[in-house]
Amino acid sequence: MWKAMVDEFAQPNEPEPESLRVARSAIRRKNRRQPQAATGNLRNIILEAAVALFYREPVESLNLERLADQTGLSKRRIYRIFGSRKAFLQAYVDWLCDRERARWHEAGHRSGEEPVQHLLELFIDVAVDLASDGYQRGQPQMSVVQFTDEEHPVRLSRTNLGREFRALLMRLAVAANAVDAEALADTLMMLWEGATSDFKSSSDSRRVAQRLPTLVDHIIKSYVPGPGGP
Repeated sequence: MWKAMVDEFAQPNEPEPESLRVARSAIRRKNRRQPQAATGNLRNIILEAAVALFYREPVESLNLERLADQTGLSKRRIYRIFGSRKAFLQAYVDWLCDRERARWHEAGHRSGEEPVQHLLELFIDVAVDLASDGYQRGQPQMSVVQFTDEEHPVRLSRTNLGREFRALLMRLAVAANAVDAEALADTLMMLWEGATSDFKSSSDSRRVAQRLPTLVDHIIKSYVPGPGGP
């Protein structure tokens, strides 16, 4: 359903609002900068190495020996830090969740804490990820689908992150004086869940990346009163 919305309401030749183009350019410039090396924290160094490893192979095939090779550390050292393979996966997904929360905060900072622009910035970030070369190689995310046990700590962490994002959308929708804040939050949540799920091909992810910000802009304007709103 969400992909049909992307195709129906966000045509590829439709011009984007200037605010979206400016924000997207800023994010692209940021993404071209060389990432800073982790310093002084061996735990974070290992987790950063895991990101690089999971670009090349699925998370569920985690092999601590390959991770040891990636970091130049011994397998025993990694076990000593994390305790077990399951504990490492939990630490990894918690770390990814923390990075995602930091991105939400950064989006708010870029928007000047203006709620409508904050909503747009959140989805511009998603679109930039979808269009990135790294995403085409296989984004190193932790899909809850990999863990069938509803009570698995990793599954619970990812589920809780989704609830936090839904709560953020709701707060911003209320702050923006949306006509129906709950409906706006639910609609955007559906798009977020779909756009951050697995894609069958890189062409699919690029297509969604191209159209997602414009679609989100249309949706927000249909709920938020004011210039361009209902």
